[in-house]
Amino acid sequence: MIYRWMIILVLALPVLGMRVESAPQRLDRIVAVVDEAVVLESDVFKKIRVEIMSKGIDIRSIREEQIQELFHKILENEIQRYLLLARAKEDSIEVDENQIIEMARQQIRQLKAQNGEAAFAEELKEQGITEREIRREFEEQIRNQYLERRMYEALSQKVLVTAKDVEIFQEAYRAGRSDLLSVSHILAAPKPSETRKAEAREKAEALLKRVEAGEDFGELARAYSEDPGSAANGGDLGFFAKGTMVSEFEAVVFSLRPGETSEVVETVLSRSPVVLGFHIIRIEEIDGSQVRARHILITLRGGSEDGEAAHQKALELYKRIQTGEDFAELAKTQSDHAETASLGGRLGSFQKENLPPAFADVVRTLQPGAVSLPVQTEFGWHLVKVNDDLVSLEEIAKQARLQELFREILAETREKLFVEVRLE
Repeated sequence: MIYRWMIILVLALPVLGMRVESAPQRLDRIVAVVDEAVVLESDVFKKIRVEIMSKGIDIRSIREEQIQELFHKILENEIQRYLLLARAKEDSIEVDENQIIEMARQQIRQLKAQNGEAAFAEELKEQGITEREIRREFEEQIRNQYLERRMYEALSQKVLVTAKDVEIFQEAYRAGRSDLLSVSHILAAPKPSETRKAEAREKAEALLKRVEAGEDFGELARAYSEDPGSAANGGDLGFFAKGTMVSEFEAVVFSLRPGETSEVVETVLSRSPVVLGFHIIRIEEIDGSQVRARHILITLRGGSEDGEAAHQKALELYKRIQTGEDFAELAKTQSDHAETASLGGRLGSFQKENLPPAFADVVRTLQPGAVSLPVQTEFGWHLVKVNDDLVSLEEIAKQARLQELFREILAETREKLFVEVRLE
């Protein structure tokens, strides 16, 4: 019975143009109990909508069996969440709630910046959820991640992996019997040419001259700014403190006084893929440690010709690796992914079912130690490696043991508490 209602409640609501109040009504009910906490059916449906929205999935394309899988997955996640909270309380693990709230708000701001506030609001309306609900979902996710990390950190002090353990694990790993894989990559990202950079800067300089000539800053921002999150508001970014914006932007913002306008400021908005920004900034107000500013943004992304140059770079690096050059050393000096380059390209360890989506199919075809041909993603061209060096093997062996201990602890907590699932 519950699956038929899943389809009605999840698929037949606002996404099909129905008004929420006209949709079939059903009394809410408890679908799980964890000690003194309850999981409501309506909460699971809300989380399904949030997950669908955050992944950019067209809800109309989802099959009934996928809804069933999502429902069971999210219900089990909710049970695990309450078990995790109970265990954290037992172990006196605390979180900084103010930090969690701010991180969730930052995720909301990023969503708005990516698509524009109007598009974000329309998507919320179509999915039948509120900004407050999606923010709470983000807070829960961040809180869970923090608690898991703290528990893993505590458990890691108890886990010792011997040379013999690594040797045994190595045999299973190379035979494909490990659920965990260590993955590294080198990214060759499309980079705008100097000619295109000069053109973008000239466009920004021309707008700065119009501002200096007395034209209305807000109107110019509405007409020309390429920031989807602020253009419609005349470039208004609202109040923000240090640590919110990219460093080059903040260095200028916090050097200006109210009413002052900057020269053209160049920033790196994204390194993967490479996106440059050319800003004209005006300070509106200063309130203590916070500043309210407007900006006009001209962006520059790598074009098709830049993409071909990146592809050729990736092919050349592949040839160098095949002739014996060290993958990690090349990653440190050649990868355009700053976050992993200093680590020799190491992305980390992943469950086979949770591999990075862009690489998953390729990684599954690679033997330990092998390097792929260039793989294209939205960020550029990647060389992907399944690591099998001793450091990686020791790391994965320890990770596997940590996961085993973590499951044992949650299972132990589940035995202590009253847990009941009510799906009949």
